[in-house]
Amino acid sequence: MNFATSANATDRAGKPVFLPYHRDPETLARPWAIPGTPGLQHRIGGLEKAAETGEISYDPANHEKMVHARQAKIDGIVRDIPDLKVDDPAGPDGRHARVLVLGWGSTYGPIVAAVRRVRKTGRQVAYTHLRHLNPFPANLGHILHSYDRVVVPEMNLGQLALLLRAKYLVDVHSYSRVRGLPISLSELARDLQTEIDDMERTDA
Repeated sequence: MNFATSANATDRAGKPVFLPYHRDPETLARPWAIPGTPGLQHRIGGLEKAAETGEISYDPANHEKMVHARQAKIDGIVRDIPDLKVDDPAGPDGRHARVLVLGWGSTYGPIVAAVRRVRKTGRQVAYTHLRHLNPFPANLGHILHSYDRVVVPEMNLGQLALLLRAKYLVDVHSYSRVRGLPISLSELARDLQTEIDDMERTDA
């Protein structure tokens, strides 16, 4: 991280000053000075401050402006997040999978093992793993809409599935397990095979 080491503006008299509330125009990040840096001392934390002056503000319009600025700063992080990659090799017939398994966190191992087991039966299934949740990778929406069915195994009550449904309007299938044990790759493989077979029967 690059800390501020000098003044970043001038006052009305032309004297160099440090304004801790100025934001980088590209990242919207504010400058950080190491506490005690000569000439860069300033008040931190506390009440919300005006976007332009750094003074304490109770103005509703300023509050809305700051809320949007903070959200825009988080959204801008997506520029530094690599695109999500999907493991989806074509099967013997040249077709790609219709089912995508999407995981995050500790579900990686069971998902990869279950997908490998399913593929050995001749069924096609793709998988990918999220490492960034806020913001999501820029191409996540396109990936979700590229599959007929998206299955999201989670060791909770399906919070990620809820977020994906709300943000991308995709009928994500939540695969939730809260038994205090890792997701069983045998169970997951069996249930994925059932999902794939059900889709094939429906199309027949």
